[in-house]
Amino acid sequence: MSEIDPRSPDSAKPPRRGLRWYWRIPLKLVLFAVATHFVLFPDPIRYARHLRHMSNFDRMIEPDAPELAAWDDELAELRRHIKDRVKIQRDAGKPVRPAAAMQREVERFVYDKVKYEWDWNLWGSADYMPTVAEIFEKARENNGILREDCDGRAVIAASVMRRLGYQSRMVADLKHIWVVTPEGEWMGPGASKVVVATSQGTKVNVRNAIAEAPASLAYGIAVFPLARELMIAAVAWLLLLHRGMPRWGKAVGALLLVQGLLFMRVEKSQPDPLTGDVSNWPAWMGLAHLVTGLALLFWLSARARRQAWMQTR
Repeated sequence: MSEIDPRSPDSAKPPRRGLRWYWRIPLKLVLFAVATHFVLFPDPIRYARHLRHMSNFDRMIEPDAPELAAWDDELAELRRHIKDRVKIQRDAGKPVRPAAAMQREVERFVYDKVKYEWDWNLWGSADYMPTVAEIFEKARENNGILREDCDGRAVIAASVMRRLGYQSRMVADLKHIWVVTPEGEWMGPGASKVVVATSQGTKVNVRNAIAEAPASLAYGIAVFPLARELMIAAVAWLLLLHRGMPRWGKAVGALLLVQGLLFMRVEKSQPDPLTGDVSNWPAWMGLAHLVTGLALLFWLSARARRQAWMQTR
Protein backbone atom coordinates (compact mmCIF):
# COMPACT_ATOMS: atom_id res chain seq x y z
CA MET A 1 0.00 0.00 0.00
CA SER A 2 1.47 3.34 -1.02
CA GLU A 3 1.75 6.18 1.44
CA ILE A 4 0.03 9.49 0.81
CA ASP A 5 2.39 12.06 -0.57
CA PRO A 6 2.51 14.90 1.99
CA ARG A 7 2.67 17.29 -0.93
CA SER A 8 -0.62 16.00 -2.40
CA PRO A 9 -3.84 18.06 -2.05
CA ASP A 10 -5.44 15.39 0.18
CA SER A 11 -2.72 15.77 2.79
CA ALA A 12 -3.55 19.45 3.20
CA LYS A 13 -7.19 18.83 4.19
CA PRO A 14 -7.86 19.46 7.91
CA PRO A 15 -9.55 16.68 9.89
CA ARG A 16 -13.33 16.85 9.99
CA ARG A 17 -14.74 18.05 13.29
CA GLY A 18 -18.47 18.08 12.52
CA LEU A 19 -20.59 20.97 13.72
CA ARG A 20 -18.76 23.64 15.68
CA TRP A 21 -19.80 24.06 19.31
CA TYR A 22 -21.52 27.39 18.63
CA TRP A 23 -23.84 25.54 16.22
CA ARG A 24 -24.05 22.21 18.00
CA ILE A 25 -24.99 23.45 21.48
CA PRO A 26 -27.81 25.81 20.39
CA LEU A 27 -29.15 23.12 18.06
CA LYS A 28 -29.28 20.57 20.87
CA LEU A 29 -30.93 23.09 23.18
CA VAL A 30 -33.59 23.73 20.56
CA LEU A 31 -34.14 19.97 20.09
CA PHE A 32 -34.44 19.52 23.86
CA ALA A 33 -36.90 22.43 24.14
CA VAL A 34 -39.05 21.09 21.30
CA ALA A 35 -39.09 17.56 22.72
CA THR A 36 -39.92 18.84 26.23
CA HIS A 37 -42.70 21.02 24.87
CA PHE A 38 -44.38 18.12 23.08
CA VAL A 39 -44.10 15.89 26.14
CA LEU A 40 -45.77 18.58 28.26
CA PHE A 41 -48.19 19.86 25.62
CA PRO A 42 -48.69 17.23 22.90
CA ASP A 43 -51.67 19.06 21.33
CA PRO A 44 -50.40 22.33 19.76
CA ILE A 45 -53.91 23.63 19.07
CA ARG A 46 -54.98 23.18 22.68
CA TYR A 47 -51.72 24.74 23.84
CA ALA A 48 -52.35 27.83 21.69
CA ARG A 49 -55.84 28.07 23.16
CA HIS A 50 -54.41 27.75 26.68
CA LEU A 51 -52.00 30.64 26.05
CA ARG A 52 -54.87 32.76 24.76
CA HIS A 53 -56.95 31.98 27.84
CA MET A 54 -54.06 32.71 30.21
CA SER A 55 -53.40 36.05 28.52
CA ASN A 56 -56.62 37.51 29.94
CA PHE A 57 -57.97 36.04 33.18
CA ASP A 58 -60.84 38.49 33.33
CA ARG A 59 -62.21 37.34 29.98
CA MET A 60 -62.37 33.79 31.34
CA ILE A 61 -64.92 34.81 33.99
CA GLU A 62 -68.30 34.22 32.32
CA PRO A 63 -71.25 34.96 34.63
CA ASP A 64 -73.68 34.73 31.71
CA ALA A 65 -72.45 31.35 30.45
CA PRO A 66 -75.55 29.33 29.43
CA GLU A 67 -74.19 26.25 31.19
CA LEU A 68 -74.49 27.95 34.59
CA ALA A 69 -78.24 28.40 34.13
CA ALA A 70 -78.66 24.78 35.25
CA TRP A 71 -77.61 25.88 38.73
CA ASP A 72 -79.90 28.92 38.99
CA ASP A 73 -82.42 27.22 41.26
CA GLU A 74 -79.67 26.04 43.61
CA LEU A 75 -78.06 29.48 43.59
CA ALA A 76 -81.42 31.10 44.36
CA GLU A 77 -81.79 28.74 47.31
CA LEU A 78 -78.25 29.64 48.36
CA ARG A 79 -79.13 33.32 48.22
CA ARG A 80 -82.23 32.75 50.41
CA HIS A 81 -80.13 30.75 52.87
CA ILE A 82 -77.61 33.59 53.19
CA LYS A 83 -80.43 36.14 53.56
CA ASP A 84 -81.99 34.16 56.41
CA ARG A 85 -78.63 33.73 58.11
CA VAL A 86 -77.91 37.47 57.88
CA LYS A 87 -81.32 38.26 59.41
CA ILE A 88 -80.67 35.90 62.32
CA GLN A 89 -77.25 37.47 62.93
CA ARG A 90 -78.67 40.99 62.83
CA ASP A 91 -81.46 40.06 65.22
CA ALA A 92 -78.85 38.64 67.58
CA GLY A 93 -76.76 41.82 67.33
CA LYS A 94 -73.83 40.04 65.68
CA PRO A 95 -71.59 41.55 62.95
CA VAL A 96 -73.01 40.97 59.48
CA ARG A 97 -70.93 40.39 56.33
CA PRO A 98 -73.29 39.02 53.66
CA ALA A 99 -70.62 39.01 50.93
CA ALA A 100 -68.19 37.02 53.10
CA ALA A 101 -70.91 34.49 53.95
CA MET A 102 -71.81 34.15 50.27
CA GLN A 103 -68.15 33.70 49.38
CA ARG A 104 -67.78 30.80 51.82
CA GLU A 105 -70.97 29.16 50.55
CA VAL A 106 -69.94 29.50 46.89
CA GLU A 107 -66.55 28.00 47.70
CA ARG A 108 -68.22 24.95 49.27
CA PHE A 109 -70.71 24.82 46.40
CA VAL A 110 -67.97 24.76 43.74
CA TYR A 111 -65.87 22.20 45.60
CA ASP A 112 -68.93 19.96 45.81
CA LYS A 113 -69.92 20.41 42.15
CA VAL A 114 -66.45 20.24 40.56
CA LYS A 115 -64.29 17.32 41.64
CA TYR A 116 -60.52 17.76 41.53
CA GLU A 117 -58.60 16.19 38.66
CA TRP A 118 -55.17 16.88 37.12
CA ASP A 119 -55.05 18.48 33.69
CA TRP A 120 -52.91 15.70 32.18
CA ASN A 121 -55.65 13.20 33.05
CA LEU A 122 -58.41 15.44 31.65
CA TRP A 123 -56.78 17.29 28.78
CA GLY A 124 -53.56 15.37 28.17
CA SER A 125 -51.49 18.51 28.89
CA ALA A 126 -49.34 19.71 31.75
CA ASP A 127 -51.67 22.68 32.13
CA TYR A 128 -54.85 23.91 30.50
CA MET A 129 -57.24 26.67 31.55
CA PRO A 130 -60.69 25.80 30.14
CA THR A 131 -63.73 27.96 29.52
CA VAL A 132 -66.98 27.30 31.38
CA ALA A 133 -68.37 25.66 28.23
CA GLU A 134 -65.34 23.36 27.91
CA ILE A 135 -65.65 22.25 31.55
CA PHE A 136 -69.27 21.21 31.01
CA GLU A 137 -68.49 19.64 27.64
CA LYS A 138 -65.74 17.53 29.21
CA ALA A 139 -68.21 16.47 31.94
CA ARG A 140 -70.54 15.08 29.27
CA GLU A 141 -67.68 12.83 28.21
CA ASN A 142 -67.21 11.68 31.83
CA ASN A 143 -70.67 10.51 32.87
CA GLY A 144 -71.80 14.05 33.64
CA ILE A 145 -69.27 14.55 36.45
CA LEU A 146 -67.57 17.95 36.45
CA ARG A 147 -63.83 17.57 37.00
CA GLU A 148 -61.10 20.20 36.98
CA ASP A 149 -58.00 21.35 38.80
CA CYS A 150 -57.50 24.74 40.44
CA ASP A 151 -57.78 26.86 37.29
CA GLY A 152 -61.10 25.37 36.17
CA ARG A 153 -62.51 25.58 39.69
CA ALA A 154 -61.43 29.21 39.92
CA VAL A 155 -63.10 29.98 36.57
CA ILE A 156 -66.37 28.46 37.82
CA ALA A 157 -66.19 30.10 41.27
CA ALA A 158 -65.44 33.59 39.92
CA SER A 159 -68.19 33.22 37.31
CA VAL A 160 -70.75 32.11 39.90
CA MET A 161 -69.88 35.02 42.21
CA ARG A 162 -70.41 37.51 39.40
CA ARG A 163 -73.64 35.76 38.42
CA LEU A 164 -74.81 36.33 41.98
CA GLY A 165 -73.90 40.02 41.70
CA TYR A 166 -70.59 40.09 43.57
CA GLN A 167 -67.18 41.29 42.40
CA SER A 168 -64.54 38.65 41.71
CA ARG A 169 -61.27 38.23 39.87
CA MET A 170 -58.60 35.55 39.54
CA VAL A 171 -54.93 35.62 40.52
CA ALA A 172 -52.21 32.98 40.30
CA ASP A 173 -48.72 32.01 41.31
CA LEU A 174 -46.64 29.44 39.41
CA LYS A 175 -48.48 26.51 41.04
CA HIS A 176 -52.04 27.58 41.74
CA ILE A 177 -54.93 29.84 40.68
CA TRP A 178 -57.43 31.25 43.16
CA VAL A 179 -60.17 33.89 43.49
CA VAL A 180 -60.06 37.35 45.05
CA THR A 181 -63.06 39.45 46.08
CA PRO A 182 -63.34 42.61 48.23
CA GLU A 183 -63.86 40.24 51.16
CA GLY A 184 -60.47 38.61 50.66
CA GLU A 185 -58.71 35.74 48.90
CA TRP A 186 -60.20 32.25 48.75
CA MET A 187 -60.07 28.92 46.88
CA GLY A 188 -56.71 28.19 48.53
CA PRO A 189 -54.73 31.45 48.10
CA GLY A 190 -50.99 31.19 47.48
CA ALA A 191 -48.22 33.04 49.27
CA SER A 192 -47.52 35.58 46.51
CA LYS A 193 -49.22 36.80 43.36
CA VAL A 194 -47.46 36.25 40.04
CA VAL A 195 -50.34 36.69 37.58
CA VAL A 196 -53.13 39.14 38.41
CA ALA A 197 -56.25 40.04 36.41
CA THR A 198 -56.88 43.80 36.25
CA SER A 199 -59.19 46.03 34.26
CA GLN A 200 -56.21 46.77 31.98
CA GLY A 201 -55.60 43.07 31.34
CA THR A 202 -53.51 40.35 32.97
CA LYS A 203 -50.33 41.57 34.68
CA VAL A 204 -47.27 39.47 35.51
CA ASN A 205 -45.02 40.14 38.52
CA VAL A 206 -41.62 39.02 37.21
CA ARG A 207 -39.86 39.37 40.58
CA ASN A 208 -42.34 37.04 42.30
CA ALA A 209 -42.08 34.60 39.38
CA ILE A 210 -38.29 34.38 39.72
CA ALA A 211 -38.49 33.95 43.50
CA GLU A 212 -41.06 31.16 43.19
CA ALA A 213 -39.46 29.31 40.28
CA PRO A 214 -37.33 26.73 42.24
CA ALA A 215 -40.14 25.66 44.59
CA SER A 216 -42.67 25.62 41.76
CA LEU A 217 -40.39 23.47 39.61
CA ALA A 218 -40.01 20.99 42.47
CA TYR A 219 -43.78 20.93 43.02
CA GLY A 220 -44.44 20.43 39.31
CA ILE A 221 -42.02 17.49 39.18
CA ALA A 222 -43.51 16.05 42.38
CA VAL A 223 -47.02 15.80 40.94
CA PHE A 224 -46.37 15.29 37.21
CA PRO A 225 -46.51 11.74 35.76
CA LEU A 226 -43.12 10.05 36.20
CA ALA A 227 -43.30 8.42 32.77
CA ARG A 228 -43.37 11.79 31.04
CA GLU A 229 -40.53 13.09 33.20
CA LEU A 230 -38.42 10.07 32.28
CA MET A 231 -39.05 10.85 28.61
CA ILE A 232 -37.64 14.35 29.10
CA ALA A 233 -34.66 12.99 31.07
CA ALA A 234 -34.01 10.41 28.32
CA VAL A 235 -33.97 13.15 25.67
CA ALA A 236 -31.45 15.17 27.69
CA TRP A 237 -29.31 12.05 28.23
CA LEU A 238 -29.31 11.10 24.55
CA LEU A 239 -28.45 14.63 23.41
CA LEU A 240 -25.44 14.70 25.74
CA LEU A 241 -24.05 11.31 24.73
CA HIS A 242 -20.95 10.81 22.60
CA ARG A 243 -19.78 7.45 21.28
CA GLY A 244 -16.38 7.97 22.86
CA MET A 245 -17.74 8.44 26.38
CA PRO A 246 -16.93 5.73 28.93
CA ARG A 247 -19.77 3.39 29.81
CA TRP A 248 -19.53 4.23 33.48
CA GLY A 249 -20.08 7.92 32.65
CA LYS A 250 -23.21 7.17 30.66
CA ALA A 251 -24.56 4.98 33.47
CA VAL A 252 -23.72 7.41 36.29
CA GLY A 253 -25.18 10.33 34.34
CA ALA A 254 -28.44 8.45 33.77
CA LEU A 255 -28.54 7.39 37.43
CA LEU A 256 -28.09 10.97 38.65
CA LEU A 257 -30.89 12.23 36.41
CA VAL A 258 -33.30 9.55 37.62
CA GLN A 259 -32.30 10.06 41.26
CA GLY A 260 -32.82 13.80 40.87
CA LEU A 261 -36.36 13.28 39.61
CA LEU A 262 -37.15 10.83 42.40
CA PHE A 263 -35.84 13.18 45.08
CA MET A 264 -37.87 16.08 43.68
CA ARG A 265 -40.96 13.88 43.59
CA VAL A 266 -40.88 13.67 47.40
CA GLU A 267 -40.84 17.47 47.66
CA LYS A 268 -44.25 17.19 49.36
CA SER A 269 -42.87 15.14 52.21
CA GLN A 270 -44.43 14.57 55.61
CA PRO A 271 -44.46 17.57 58.02
CA ASP A 272 -41.90 17.75 60.76
CA PRO A 273 -43.49 16.18 63.89
CA LEU A 274 -42.31 19.05 66.12
CA THR A 275 -42.79 22.14 63.99
CA GLY A 276 -45.40 20.96 61.49
CA ASP A 277 -43.30 22.47 58.69
CA VAL A 278 -42.85 20.60 55.42
CA SER A 279 -39.18 20.01 54.65
CA ASN A 280 -37.98 21.06 51.21
CA TRP A 281 -34.55 19.44 51.42
CA PRO A 282 -35.54 16.69 48.91
CA ALA A 283 -36.21 19.38 46.30
CA TRP A 284 -32.74 20.88 46.71
CA MET A 285 -31.15 17.42 46.82
CA GLY A 286 -32.98 16.49 43.63
CA LEU A 287 -31.93 19.70 41.91
CA ALA A 288 -28.31 19.04 42.91
CA HIS A 289 -28.50 15.53 41.42
CA LEU A 290 -29.97 16.84 38.16
CA VAL A 291 -27.36 19.58 37.79
CA THR A 292 -24.52 17.19 38.67
CA GLY A 293 -25.75 14.58 36.19
CA LEU A 294 -26.08 17.08 33.35
CA ALA A 295 -22.69 18.63 34.14
CA LEU A 296 -20.99 15.20 34.23
CA LEU A 297 -22.51 14.15 30.91
CA PHE A 298 -21.59 17.46 29.30
CA TRP A 299 -18.00 17.28 30.55
CA LEU A 300 -17.48 13.66 29.49
CA SER A 301 -19.04 14.34 26.09
CA ALA A 302 -16.82 17.37 25.51
CA ARG A 303 -13.74 15.40 26.59
CA ALA A 304 -14.62 12.48 24.31
CA ARG A 305 -15.21 14.83 21.39
CA ARG A 306 -11.90 16.56 21.99
CA GLN A 307 -10.01 13.25 22.21
CA ALA A 308 -11.61 11.99 19.00
CA TRP A 309 -10.57 15.15 17.20
CA MET A 310 -7.02 14.93 18.52
CA GLN A 311 -6.71 11.34 17.22
CA THR A 312 -7.62 12.46 13.68
CA ARG A 313 -4.92 15.14 13.53
